[in-house]
Amino acid sequence: MKCSIFTAFSLLWQFTLFGDTPDSAQILDVGQHYVRNGSDREWSEFAGTPESTSYQLEFEAQASDSEQTLRIVQHDVKQQWNIELNGTKLGRLYRDENAIIGFWAVPKSTLLDGQNKLRISTTSKSSDDIRIGEVILYADATADVLSECRVTVSVRDEVTDKPTPCRITILQDGRLMTTGATSDDQMAVRPGVIYCGGDADFMLPAGTYQVVAGRGPEYSIDVRTLTVSAGKPHALELAIEREVPTDGFAACDTHVHTLTHSGHGDSTVRERMLTLAGEGIEFPIATDHNVHINYEKLARELGVRDFFTPVIGNEVTTKFGHFNVFPVASADVPIPNYKADNWPEIFASIYGTPDVKVAILNHSRDVHSNYRPFGPEHHLAATSTNLDGWDLKANAMEVVNSGAQQTDVMQLVHDWMSQLNAGRRLTPVGCSDSHDVARHFVGQGRTYIRCDDADPGKIDVDAAVNSFVAGRVSIGCGLFADIRINETAGPGDTVGKSNRYVAKVDVRGPSWMEADEIEVFVNGHSVRTFELKSADRVKPGVKARFEMKLPVSANQDVFVVAVARGPGVRKLHWPIAKPYQPTSTDWTPTFLAVTGAVWIDADGDGRIKSAKEYATEVCTESAYSIDHVLKRLKDFDAAVAVHAAELLMNESPDTFVSGALRGARRSSPVIRGAFETFYDAWQQARRARAGAVGATGL
Repeated sequence: MKCSIFTAFSLLWQFTLFGDTPDSAQILDVGQHYVRNGSDREWSEFAGTPESTSYQLEFEAQASDSEQTLRIVQHDVKQQWNIELNGTKLGRLYRDENAIIGFWAVPKSTLLDGQNKLRISTTSKSSDDIRIGEVILYADATADVLSECRVTVSVRDEVTDKPTPCRITILQDGRLMTTGATSDDQMAVRPGVIYCGGDADFMLPAGTYQVVAGRGPEYSIDVRTLTVSAGKPHALELAIEREVPTDGFAACDTHVHTLTHSGHGDSTVRERMLTLAGEGIEFPIATDHNVHINYEKLARELGVRDFFTPVIGNEVTTKFGHFNVFPVASADVPIPNYKADNWPEIFASIYGTPDVKVAILNHSRDVHSNYRPFGPEHHLAATSTNLDGWDLKANAMEVVNSGAQQTDVMQLVHDWMSQLNAGRRLTPVGCSDSHDVARHFVGQGRTYIRCDDADPGKIDVDAAVNSFVAGRVSIGCGLFADIRINETAGPGDTVGKSNRYVAKVDVRGPSWMEADEIEVFVNGHSVRTFELKSADRVKPGVKARFEMKLPVSANQDVFVVAVARGPGVRKLHWPIAKPYQPTSTDWTPTFLAVTGAVWIDADGDGRIKSAKEYATEVCTESAYSIDHVLKRLKDFDAAVAVHAAELLMNESPDTFVSGALRGARRSSPVIRGAFETFYDAWQQARRARAGAVGATGL
């Protein structure tokens, strides 16, 4: 038969995509299709117009009295999409934004002689841009399709030459490939992902794959190409090694869930034990919703207890915010009052729970139960003022949540530093908020606590918790950063009065992850950004070190924070997740590291004063005279000026614009900018609060 150029190209394309497809299989669709269920575009990367609000495919087939199998390739699936064949529900697409090659069983008698109709649709009211296609119908049962070849993979630590807990990722054409394995006490399995203790045994269809082994951001990865043939067993040995030095810092995930105890997500508590070890989390906090869970017995039963020291915690899930608390004395003590309808009662109940020393404000920019703690209707961002009159009694807050990313990765960093300027000593927190095995996986966001971690299975819980509360931490999503001032003072420490303050900052990460800049903040304001040289960005371990003299006045105490950033990995061996509640259709994946605050007692009075405390002194001593306040503010930084603006507003709201703001606009750029920043935030909060009246009863 004579072929046109188009036909020849189509055949070549099919061979490239489906070259390993058996002759008995029927290729139903070679392309990928853009489908959206809602009217609004979810992501700008989805260019053009969606083809439809659902995926529909009509094809010719023959009826069968035995099980057959559908292969479907999906991308960017966030909502629940149902798969129906001739009106019979086959299952659902995986709720996973990553690209997946999935397989679904077609029960006997589902196929019809002649015309058949495949439909994939959702009833969700939220927009969901997805790509779907490359559909194949196999004449065999799903178990048979996925079990053509047996593969054994051994992952060893290159230094000890012993099996190591790890994550194994199996890819075909850059997509996560479903295997014939199922979870058991040795493996936690999802499409294209297996967590194990170092040895994995699974089945695959014949074909060529990329296999990647890793163990979180402190380790190298090993990448191999594997071609397997039907009926032939294949063995693969891989090796990884620690590349990032974090001695003296325990890797902690303060936000860990399970399907078993939280009722959503997909990770059972048994699978969770394997994922914690596989991502190198040394100090996990069990935080299922409104329940105390102890991992101790199960971790020992599954043979992973030596790799981490578990801590009983709880995500106290209320209608007015979520708060992770730990350590809890035992799983049997009463849970905090999560039904309370105000912060004073909630925090009183939290700290009344036996042994609890930590209360973390979780994902403060996200809406849950129609409430957003740091929404402008409740929170004046410039000064961290709670507009409901509630005092935030938490002693920590999430700054990086890898399962609930912010569109602007720096938003929560600025919110946290604003809290410090308001006088609240909050420890910054990195966590995963993981409910899943592989979608939003455990330990991507983490908190490094300064303590003895020489034996991860024997971490001193009291010492680690005390260090955490003191702020002796560094947090990250991928990267790690450290800071020292005048050689010895690190996060959580205080530097005494000196004639100069020198900061030394370093950024660390594995060879497969880049870092491109470090930014230094004093009292929440950027004072310098260092760019890494191209050759340093991909170096394993310490990628770069920088040193600078800090611009600190003898007039006021300050805190210093360093932030490292780099492009986020989207490759599927450790992909960074898209924002949970995005504020834009545009998004740039970013890895982040944030040091805890180092405090400088610059005025030498033996204690640390916040920006708000200085502002209060200035306004009080000046008797709230605008001219005197503005004159005094020239001796202080913008953080003090912002709080002075709020105090002047509270003192005389009717004349603030004509008096204080007008005067500030004639003052120095620092004072003018600070007053404008406050007034903009104040106006935003006023509008938001007015809009919320009636709707929420404010």
